[in-house]
Amino acid sequence: MDVIRFGEDPLLRPSLIVASLVNAAAGFGLGIMWYQYRHDDGMPLVVLFVALSLFIQAAFTIGHIDGFWERWRIPSFQLFVTGESAAALVGGLAILQGVIYNLRPINGDYEFGPLLAATLMTTQATLGLVYAARSNGFGVRRNA
Repeated sequence: MDVIRFGEDPLLRPSLIVASLVNAAAGFGLGIMWYQYRHDDGMPLVVLFVALSLFIQAAFTIGHIDGFWERWRIPSFQLFVTGESAAALVGGLAILQGVIYNLRPINGDYEFGPLLAATLMTTQATLGLVYAARSNGFGVRRNA
């Protein structure tokens, strides 16, 4: 019988990995779409930045889960929590802005792409923060 140690949820880690892979794929696809239509007036530069942020968030998360950054002596836990907190805040605000915009769209132009990107970012950030809270990275004693 396998023993599950504290903080090791058999569903949380795979869910975070899947969310990270989805974010990486979405960031890659969004980056390709920006490159294809970069000369179009309707394609702002912020699309490229959203694509990069999705891809970087996913890559850093997978590197943290795998222990890649610790092998390079990079303080990954602090950077992971800071990055996921920022992503949760930015993604949550982007979801709010997207919902408010879609209530009264300009020229009937609903914007579901940015809303989807914000939802992906926030979902991974939330899973990452739950994963961090359940791990022993904070250095808090479990038995007082």
